[in-house]
Parts: sequence; structure tokens; C-alpha cells
Amino acid sequence: MNRRFLLKSIRNLGVTSSLLPFINISNSNAKNIGRVVVLGAGWGGLSAAKTIKNISPEVEVIIIDKNKEFISCPMSNWVIGQLKSMEDITFSFDNLKNKYSIKFIHEEAINIDPSKKLIKTDKQELSYDKLILSPGIELDYSSIENWNKDSFYNFPSAWKAGHETKLLSNNIKNLSNGGVVTISIPLGPYRCPPGPYERASLIASYLKKYKKNTKLIILDSNQKIVSKGALFKEAWDEFYSDIIEYRANSGVVGINNLNNTFITDFEDIKCDVANLIPSQRAPKILKENGLVAKGSNWAAVNPFDFSSTIANNIFIIGDSTSQTSVGRVPKSGYIANSMGKVCALAVIAELYDIEKVPPSLINTCYSLVSSEEGISVSAVYNYNKAENKIKSIKGATGLSPNRSPLIKSNAWDWATNIWQDMLD
Repeated sequence: MNRRFLLKSIRNLGVTSSLLPFINISNSNAKNIGRVVVLGAGWGGLSAAKTIKNISPEVEVIIIDKNKEFISCPMSNWVIGQLKSMEDITFSFDNLKNKYSIKFIHEEAINIDPSKKLIKTDKQELSYDKLILSPGIELDYSSIENWNKDSFYNFPSAWKAGHETKLLSNNIKNLSNGGVVTISIPLGPYRCPPGPYERASLIASYLKKYKKNTKLIILDSNQKIVSKGALFKEAWDEFYSDIIEYRANSGVVGINNLNNTFITDFEDIKCDVANLIPSQRAPKILKENGLVAKGSNWAAVNPFDFSSTIANNIFIIGDSTSQTSVGRVPKSGYIANSMGKVCALAVIAELYDIEKVPPSLINTCYSLVSSEEGISVSAVYNYNKAENKIKSIKGATGLSPNRSPLIKSNAWDWATNIWQDMLD
């Protein structure tokens, strides 16, 4: 690819104002194009892979992910709340394979050798010039007494969209009238969406319509609702005062697998449907391969380009990154999508030996408070050189003043547009 065509490809991405200073093409000396391996076919990994191929089709891009379909975590609460089906949030990778020549390997990654630039799956070994890691989160049950490998059948988290999402959705749908649903919420940081308070709202909305005399108990490890709290509380007080029982400072320390009981420091809560959302951390493949510092739960990266602070030629994006190193950005799908694009530009810059641009991220988080109305919060983030952090731009953040049907409509439109952005 010549430099003139490369610049044209970047301009065609539709975000030219932030990318024009990215490259001094006429003065750059391109290296060999190379191979980029991406671990994780989620919001970050897909965004990075597609952006690279949009800019430079000659770069070989391989995605490793054991899942053969994309199932969206954002909007999965709509399935649990009986507004959508699993089919509505499940998509094929075929367009990325056929239109962009992105290769997919549906295997499990088990080892990384940064010194040799190799990543090993359960079936083969791949070399890379640049490695992008977007593995998401790992659910941490280590503090839950009596947890075992089969406990998720009675205590699904549904925090990774897929089998447990469908299981929890069916449990809600099949709940007997007069039953009890209990949700546990961990201390942050945790992946969101799916957001726990939206999930509680949608479950309560369904129970109010179809399961009279039922109760929803929320066991929150936090001191209060930590996101859009006033708007959630207003909706709960108005719509679900006879359904929702909110208990702050009520972290779950154990379970009883025999009778669907949550154990807290204060009491035991028996229920008919249980949703245990545990603490979270970076996946073990990062920890076991030395990409998470000792004593930390998350991977440290350089906030300018999301390169690992520990290993060369490795980039880490999405939920598994450390807020201590990046800045106080949420672990959301939209942020992962933005990180993927920034990371892709950084990878292209290194492959072509050209200048990197400071990152800019955007986040919008929609939450339904009922089956008909939603609320939202949004922010724009830039790189702060003085602090070496990603920080929100003053005046570029906003919380919806109230709930409305329009925000619910905007939420689904946003999801369909961003799915198209990643997958079409």
C-alpha cells in the first residue's frame, strides 16, 4: 500500500478531524506490513481488527476467540427482562471474514511468549508482529463460600452474554407468582453494561406486569446506587415500591447450593430465582503470562496508545485494563469500542513507522428503568499529557434530566448502529 492510499483510507473512516494529525505520510518510511493477532472477538477486539483492515487491507489480521458467534453484553438485560430474544443480540462473523478477509480461529488461547512474539492456543501456535489483547473480564468467585463449578446453574451471573443470559431469562419467565428474585451486586470496578441496576429495573417491570405478588431483593455491596442513582431511585419509588427491596452494604459472602440461599454478613436470604454477580478481574491468561502486575487485578497499559507497560508489541484494550493506569473510564462496551479504534491506529503507526495521535474516547450508557422508559449518561475523554491519563473533557459530560421513551428508542438505535459499525 502506498502512503497516499493509506491516508485516503484513514480519511474514509469518518473521523478525520481527530486523525488528520495522525500521519505525516510523505515523510514516513513504511516497514514491512506484518501480522496482527487479536485475542477476543468482543467490542474492543472487533473494533480494532476492522479498523486496521479499513486503513490497510494488506495487514494480515487474525482473531482468536473460541466463540463462533458474537453475542452482545450491552442489551443482554433486555433479554433477561423479556423485551428481546437471544437471537436479537446474536450475530455472525461472516461479513468480517468475507468483506475484510479477517481470519478467525475458534480456539482457546492458553499461552503468550512476548520474547518470541508467539501466542499459543489449545491446538496451534501463531507468530505475530503486534498482539492486541481484548479478553474481557474474568468472574471472581474466590470470596464466595460454598461456590463450586456447578453453582452457576442455580446462581447464574449472566455477566458474559450467552448461556447464562438465556438461563436467567428463562428462570425469570418461569417464576411462580408470589416468588422471590434476588440480585447481588459487587463492589466496583465491574463490567457495565450489562448494568445491575438496569437489570433490576427490567426484572421488576416484568414482575409488575406478569407476576403479581412477587418480590425483588437487591443485595448491593455498595453504600448506594453507584450509577445514575437519583434517576433509578425515583423510578423505583414510583413504579416498584411494592416489588423492590433495596439493601445497601449487603455484600454476599456465601451461598447454599441446596436451597437457593444467599449468605451475607447479616442474614441468609432464600429465593426462587438467584442472580449472583461476583467481583471481576482481568482474565487469567493475562495474569499467568506476566501481563498483570503482582498484587493487581487489572492490566496496566500506557494511556496514550494502550500498549502494555510490561511487554513490547502487545496492546491491551477493553474491560481488562487498569483504571489506575488508564484513568477513570468505565468498563463499558462503548469505551472498549473506542479503545479498539485508538489501538488500531497505534498499531498501524508502529507498522508504518509513523507518528501516533493522542487518543480520544467517547462513552454513552443507556439504562432502561422500565419496559417503556430509559435514562442515559455520556462523556467524551481525551488524553491529558500532564497527568498521563485519559480524562473526561469538562463540559462534555451529561446525565439525562429525567426518564423518557425517547431514550429507550435511542438505546436500541445506538446498539444497532454500533453492531453495524463492528460487524458489517
